[in-house]
Amino acid sequence: MPVEKADLPPDTTGFAPVVYLDRAVEPNRSLSRRGMWVVLGVLAVFNLFTAGFMILIGAYPAPIFLGADMIAVSAAFFVMDRRRTARAERVMVTSDRVEVFRAGAEAAVWSTAPGFTRVVLDDPDADLPRLRLASAGRFLDLGTHVGPETRTRLAGELEAAIHRARNERHRV
Repeated sequence: MPVEKADLPPDTTGFAPVVYLDRAVEPNRSLSRRGMWVVLGVLAVFNLFTAGFMILIGAYPAPIFLGADMIAVSAAFFVMDRRRTARAERVMVTSDRVEVFRAGAEAAVWSTAPGFTRVVLDDPDADLPRLRLASAGRFLDLGTHVGPETRTRLAGELEAAIHRARNERHRV
């Protein structure tokens, strides 16, 4: 019967792996969440003043359309914010694993040993280079939602972290 890690006493489980890189990769935001609330607040105040003016001059249906406008703009902001968080990725390089987690996924979508993982940056001088992890003929695209500078920087950080993880096990 195989021994599960949970069945072992806490002092014999070995060492905790050293974390060389733990990075969240998120799309660029032109408007922070706080900024979104400020814009929605300013728009609500403007719509309230406009609705009050319209009621004063006798245009009673106008506030209904201003309210519908406010609901539509708010829904659009919240959908865009949800899409941004749904594209988030987390890359983690430890002494024994290279793992990639995506928002909404319960487990890692990529998990390999650092000794067998390569970082591939296709056409780094192009306007939009392609960043991939490779291992045993498998590939995983990373940072498809970020700009070229972030991809290039992430590729350098990943290569350095994987190199340090390899050197821990195989001193050169």
